[in-house]
Amino acid sequence: MTPGAADLIGRPTELFYWIRGEMVVVVQLPRRPAEDALELLAEQVRSQLNALLAPHHLVLEPYGSGGRWQEEASPPRPPIRQRAFLFGYHRQQPLVAIFYQVRHLEQALIDPMPLALAYLQVHLEELAERGIRLVSIMPNWLVTAAPFYYSVGGPALPPRPAPRLELPAIGASEPPLGWHISFLDQGLLLDPEGAGNVLVAVLDTAVEAERLLLAAERPEFRRHWLLQRLAADLRNGGGLFQIEYDRYPLWEAVRTGRDRYGEAFYYPMPDHGLFVAGLIRDIAPQARIRLIRVLNDYGGGDLYGLFAALTGLEKELFTGAIRRLVVNLSLTTLPDVRRLPYVWFDDRRWPSRGLASAMSVLALLEDGLRLLFDSLYAQGALLVAAAGNDSWSETRQGKRRRPPRAPARYATVVSVTSVNSRFEPSQFANAAAMPPVNGGVATFGGDVEGVRDSNDLPDAVRGVYISPAFPTGEPNATGWADWSGSSFATPIVSGLAAHLLAQGWSAANTMLRMTSTGEWHGGLLYGSPPEVPALLANLIRARQRFGL
Repeated sequence: MTPGAADLIGRPTELFYWIRGEMVVVVQLPRRPAEDALELLAEQVRSQLNALLAPHHLVLEPYGSGGRWQEEASPPRPPIRQRAFLFGYHRQQPLVAIFYQVRHLEQALIDPMPLALAYLQVHLEELAERGIRLVSIMPNWLVTAAPFYYSVGGPALPPRPAPRLELPAIGASEPPLGWHISFLDQGLLLDPEGAGNVLVAVLDTAVEAERLLLAAERPEFRRHWLLQRLAADLRNGGGLFQIEYDRYPLWEAVRTGRDRYGEAFYYPMPDHGLFVAGLIRDIAPQARIRLIRVLNDYGGGDLYGLFAALTGLEKELFTGAIRRLVVNLSLTTLPDVRRLPYVWFDDRRWPSRGLASAMSVLALLEDGLRLLFDSLYAQGALLVAAAGNDSWSETRQGKRRRPPRAPARYATVVSVTSVNSRFEPSQFANAAAMPPVNGGVATFGGDVEGVRDSNDLPDAVRGVYISPAFPTGEPNATGWADWSGSSFATPIVSGLAAHLLAQGWSAANTMLRMTSTGEWHGGLLYGSPPEVPALLANLIRARQRFGL
C-alpha cells in the first residue's frame, strides 16, 4: 500500500440504517396541487402532526433546519430547494413525500425519530378524520452503492487494476481498443439504431464533467475506446451523455463498501457511476444517458436524493419530455425483508397478539418508497435495480442466500443479481427474488477474488475508472478497472432493456421477457423453474472480451 493510502480507506465502528432525527411522511392528497403550493402543504401537515406530538415533547421542524445541516461543509452543499415531492401523477389522488427534522424538546435523545414515528402511528385514524391520510411514515433510510454513518451495502469487492493486454496497432493511427460486452443468447433482438430514442437515467455516484474531459486527455488513456466515447458524447452536447453533478445536497459522512473478504470497509468510489454508465454505453451505443449524482464519493446517500431524482423523472414522463425511460439503480436501501424486524424492534421479539401491529409498522416503514416505484412503472418507466451483494457469508456456510434488497425486491422493478463468467452464481450474490414476486434476472457481474475465468484472468467486470489511484494505492495506468458486484450486472440488463423499449416494447412486456424463460416444461401447471435456481433468477448470458 502506498503512503497515504490508509487515509482513504477504513472500517466503521458502528453500522446505521437511517439518518438520525430525520423522517419522511407520505400523504395521499384529494387532488393534484399546484407546484408552488407544496411548501405550504408541508407546513400545514407539520402543524397537524405537531399538535399530536406536543404532549410527548416532540416537534417536527422544516427539513434542513437542524441536525447535520447545521454543520459546516466544504465544499458547501447545494441548497435544499424542496422539502416536499409530488408523485403518482397517474392517480386521481396523488401522493406527496415530505421530509422533516425531528427534535425532542426536553431530553437529549440520540435519535427521537423512532419515538415520533410510534406516536404518529397510533393516531392514523384521528389524522384521517382531519383529512390527513398518511400512507407511510419512514426513517430517512440510507441509500448505498450501499466516519459516522455507515450502512451495509456497496460493491462486493473494491476496484482493482484490470489486466494490461495489448493488441497490435493497425497502421500508424493506433485505433482505440479495450473491453466489450456481448450477448450469447439467441433471440435477443437488439435495436439496429442502437436504442437512440431511449433515455437511461443512472442514479449513482458521479464525477464532474470537467474531470472526465481532462482524464480523456491523459496520454495513457488516449486509446481507451470507452472513455473516449463518453468524453466525445459529453463534448458534443445534444443530451447523448449528461452529468447532473451538484443538483442535490449530499452528506459525505455516509459511507459504504467491502474489502476483499466481504467485510465492511469503506473507500472512495466516485467512479462507480461512471463505470456503470460506460457499460450501458457499450451495450446501447446511441441511447441517451443521464448520470445523476444521488450518492456521494463514498457511495452513500439517503432517501432525499432518491425521491428528488425519481419524482423529477416521473414528472418528465407525465409531461411528455421523456417518452421511453430506463432507470438504472446500482444501489440498495433498507435492510433485507428478513432482517428488517430485528433492526427496527429493539427487543427483537414481540408477543403473538401484537403480530398484526408489528406487520403494520413494518409496512409503513417502506410503503412510501414502494409507491414511488409503482408510480414510475405506471407511467411506463422500466426500473432496473441491483439485488445486493450480502450473501458471501451464507454461501461459505452452505446456507440459503439473502433475499434481494429494496428497491430490487419490489414487484414493479427488475431485480438483477450476479453470475460469474461461467454463468455460476457469484459467491456474494443475493437471490434475485422473494416469492410472491415472479422472479428476477442474473447476468455477468464477476466473482470474489481468486476466481479465474477461462482465460485465467480475474473473474470481474471491466469498465471505466479515471481516479489517479485505486483504493489500496496502486496507480491507475490504463483507465480500466476490475470490479465485481450486482451493481455491474445491473447496467448490462439496463442496456438490453433500452434496446427492447426502443423497438416499441412496453415496460411490462420487457420485464416479463427478461424474468421468464418463455418455455413450457413437461406439462407442469405451476410454471417453469428459474434457470439459476439458487438465485431465483433467469439467466441472460453476457461476456466481456478485449479487442478493437
